[in-house]
Amino acid sequence: MLMLTLRHRDRATIFAEILKATKSERGKKKTDIMRSVNLNYHQINKYLRLLLINGLLCVDTDERYKPTKKGLEIIEKLESLNSELK
Repeated sequence: MLMLTLRHRDRATIFAEILKATKSERGKKKTDIMRSVNLNYHQINKYLRLLLINGLLCVDTDERYKPTKKGLEIIEKLESLNSELK
């Protein structure tokens, strides 16, 4: 019998995954972010709204989400911390 272990992610982990997913020159559409971080429509709207309110993401005219300067700094800090923990 195959057993799958489900893992619950905390809010910080989901924020980090969204920020990393949007870290491209063109940014990402909402649907692409949903797929890459495995969230449903209601969840992604909640997290994107929080990231926008806190100034970590911005939306361009093509409705592509991109990290702000502050968001990029957070990504760098998380990656640095992650490499130190390995």
